Amino acid sequence: MAPTRRKILFGVLGATVVIAALFLSRVIGTVVLGVAAAYVLLPVHRWFLSRGVPPYWSAIISTGMLVVIGSALIFPVVIVLWVQWDQISDILTGETFHQSVTVAGREFDLSFTEIQEIFLPNVDELAVSLATDATVYGAQAVVFAFVIFALLYYHDRLKPLAYAPLPDPYHDVVNAIHVRIKEVLYGHYVLAVIGATVTYVAGIFVFGLLGYSLPFVFALTAALFWILPFLVPSVFVFGLGAYHALVGDLLLAGLIVVIGSIFLIALPRLVVAEFRERLGDPRPLSSTVYFIGFVGGALTIGFYGIVIGPLALAVLGVALDLLADDTNGEAPT
Repeated sequence: MAPTRRKILFGVLGATVVIAALFLSRVIGTVVLGVAAAYVLLPVHRWFLSRGVPPYWSAIISTGMLVVIGSALIFPVVIVLWVQWDQISDILTGETFHQSVTVAGREFDLSFTEIQEIFLPNVDELAVSLATDATVYGAQAVVFAFVIFALLYYHDRLKPLAYAPLPDPYHDVVNAIHVRIKEVLYGHYVLAVIGATVTYVAGIFVFGLLGYSLPFVFALTAALFWILPFLVPSVFVFGLGAYHALVGDLLLAGLIVVIGSIFLIALPRLVVAEFRERLGDPRPLSSTVYFIGFVGGALTIGFYGIVIGPLALAVLGVALDLLADDTNGEAPT
């Protein structure tokens, strides 16, 4: 293909992509998440292909696995919150948010009224929003699944499109961006979901065994500490232990620290370490960069930003590294 013709075709393609993004702005975040999920599922798709599974069915099976795993993680939480919402509401609005604590012979009154006043209206607003937009979320879920399937099924045909706009000496740019995106997705999100899943399942048994009235909610909270930046489950476990010690329940404080350290801290870390090795020890972003991307992305574009923000900074980092190498005369020839 002549260079001029190629430039014109890619210019038309770029303009078409911009126009499509404008008309499909409501699902553009869903599409980006679908691309990220396809990155993660591509090795699974290739594994099925290597076992003789036809490409069409391999893409369907790989996509179906993600749907099943996602549903298994989300539906129990939704069901528990739906069934036990009255009990949760009583805790949030009741006297459990007011506690007298004695420290060194002095009594202190811990009040979380301000937190209640801020938190409860937002919870009600969120519940109404979820109920109102349930159909929209359902449609976005379908789009998400179809994007993953299409990218897996046509990935061999899509690969040349990433290289075609660039001359051969610059293909290393595409390779570097591809590798970095995969490292960030595995190093942060896949391993975080694995750790959160193990923590959630183990937490249900731990908090149920220790007699907590809402073991699913406490387990979910502990699991979220794997997802949120600059937080680790040990903060939650030792925080609970400190709370029980302050209110005078030393036995429960000791039990939650000892049992929680084993099943909510050590066990998930061992599982994540095993998966990290199997995934080739992916190189994550630094904690500061990940925090900036996570929070900045979430504040800018909402839920999708927690994935898109860190990925954008990862690509920026690759571009800066390549530019520095080129400036120092180390660019590949």
